[in-house]
Amino acid sequence: MPELPEVETIRRDIEPYVKNRAIKAVKAVRERNVLKGIKAKRLEKALKGQRIERVERRGKYLIFKLASGNCLIIHLGMTGKILKAPDRFVKVTFDLNNGKSFYFSDIRMFGKVSFSKTYPVLNLGPEPLADDFTPALFNERIKSRGGNIKALLLNQKFLAGVGNIYASEALFLARINPRRRAGSLKFAEVNKLYQALRKVLLSGIKYRGTSVSDYRDASGRMGGFQKRLKVYDQEGRLCKKCRSPIRRIVIGQRSTFFCPHCQT
Repeated sequence: MPELPEVETIRRDIEPYVKNRAIKAVKAVRERNVLKGIKAKRLEKALKGQRIERVERRGKYLIFKLASGNCLIIHLGMTGKILKAPDRFVKVTFDLNNGKSFYFSDIRMFGKVSFSKTYPVLNLGPEPLADDFTPALFNERIKSRGGNIKALLLNQKFLAGVGNIYASEALFLARINPRRRAGSLKFAEVNKLYQALRKVLLSGIKYRGTSVSDYRDASGRMGGFQKRLKVYDQEGRLCKKCRSPIRRIVIGQRSTFFCPHCQT
């Protein structure tokens, strides 16, 4: 699933391509399971002639802010893409007034396209790269939650944008076992995890995302962070720090990768 670095990469790719361009037409090849809360004809009517002012990201959502105050909202789900050129899995086409188009493509159709007359209120936790997200705030939020730390990091209401890849990598960097009870972490450990999260997310953005399966950027190219993964999807390979085999376990029905020696 595209996580914060992948969605942010796409946002940076697509914003200059669509900014200050008006939507000329919308064509939904697939309506069911793709459009959320709106029919195809109504979506086209709502968007036609609207100028795209900017593209924002909130967690794993892309928000196309329109000059009217309306918003086009796209969640990429597991395999969704925003592309400048179509592929064979395009579900919605957005034609622009300069003769160009952008496309929502999704092979598994877990992604969603929706429309809002106002800026959407999304039930998400704080942004982990925001200036106002501090170690103290992170510690306060962790202390008020139960369960293990890995599952908590994946909870979008707790923290926006972090998924399986970057949670596993951050826990390894902070040397914290993913099964550790969140409330048992001392402030020094929380601070290490805070720094690790920001480091892996920023690295993920720098290398334009992680392509271990379907992720591609807006030009259809693979990301590069998969070449720098330490534990995610590395089961059986030797830890780059201690040479112990990386293990895979399941937490909350999700594969979790860690080093049992480094993350005791």
